[in-house]
Amino acid sequence: MAGERVAWDYEQSRQAWSSYRSGGLRWLAMGVACAVLVVVAAQLVLARSQNLLDEGAATTATIQSADTQTVTFSYDADGQTYTGTLDVVSGRDYAVGEQVEVRYDRADPSTARLLDEPHRIPGIGPALVVLSMVAMGAVPIGIGVLFRAGAWGRAMRREPWTSARLRVRGADLVLLPSDSGPAVNAKMRATSRWRTKTVQGMDGQSCGYCRPEREIWC
Repeated sequence: MAGERVAWDYEQSRQAWSSYRSGGLRWLAMGVACAVLVVVAAQLVLARSQNLLDEGAATTATIQSADTQTVTFSYDADGQTYTGTLDVVSGRDYAVGEQVEVRYDRADPSTARLLDEPHRIPGIGPALVVLSMVAMGAVPIGIGVLFRAGAWGRAMRREPWTSARLRVRGADLVLLPSDSGPAVNAKMRATSRWRTKTVQGMDGQSCGYCRPEREIWC
């Protein structure tokens, strides 16, 4: 692909750039979507719990077991005995056999809340943690890819492709230009293992590179 034209003039170059940029947009979109889900889910949990405390039927429950993380209790509603388990978020110490106040859903008596542990829906806590971690990881990755895509695009609009033979030694790269120019030493900066292995598998092969000021794009 070496020639007088700049790298951006080649359709394959533009397609590769577009694919790279699209990957960054997907990462960013996934992170933003997870962040929105965390906020919406948290609001729904709080609203649902508060509604149950405000409008639920009151009764007394007996603590069956408790530790620092969960508390299990039983209560009677509509002539039946139900058992519930909630995460302990209040820091309170519960004793087995202790009597506590609960509110249960009249339409679904199996759903109940302790007055001191109102903000719990089974499974929602771990789900929110996972979504938060995904958001915190995906957003920076997406932004980083988009910044690099912008730099790559600007470089290809200014610089031509130069043909060279690639030599790979771990993360160290040596590009031997086909025009007998001086060798170019570089260090691989990859964001994924599969991309690193792909480049390492190209050892000894011919490739084209675009070299702006401080980085090399292949």
